[in-house]
Amino acid sequence: MHLLRRAYEFEYRSREGTDRLGTADLWADAGATRAVLVLRSVPPGESQRALGTLNHSWLPYLLRPETALLVLSLRPRTAGQKARAVVLPLSA
Repeated sequence: MHLLRRAYEFEYRSREGTDRLGTADLWADAGATRAVLVLRSVPPGESQRALGTLNHSWLPYLLRPETALLVLSLRPRTAGQKARAVVLPLSA
């Protein structure tokens, strides 16, 4: 895997209707048949909405339609806990 984009800042609309900022990293294999999208600075409940925004605005320009995409939403480390990643279903 190699890094296609690092710390890409994007804006998405939250459930409350406010605009929020998130960041994303995109990794792909050499043949661009598989890719991994890592969402950062996005609350866990807003990950699907952020992914929907990226599906319409950014990802179609970087990946082919047949590319298999795995999406991870990182939860930052909190006091006494490890950082965690949640795998999102690709229903957006």
